[in-house]
Amino acid sequence: MKLDSTISAVITGGASGLGAATARRLAGHGVKVALFDLNAELGEALAQELGGVFCPVNITSSAEVDAAFAKARAANG
Repeated sequence: MKLDSTISAVITGGASGLGAATARRLAGHGVKVALFDLNAELGEALAQELGGVFCPVNITSSAEVDAAFAKARAANG
């Protein structure tokens, strides 16, 4: 699989644990990452570290998911 800056990824639960590890691994290959999570403090810090974007979202809310995808698209294409 080709992983580089032509790829954009959305990682749910991306602020900590397995999601954060996945985000770090993908970003390490140049992938543009959008972190979807409720934890703004951890999410913002990790997004800044990785050069990604943090999207605060409760995935049980369609409106929040739509807004998060709009933010991710604006930042990463």
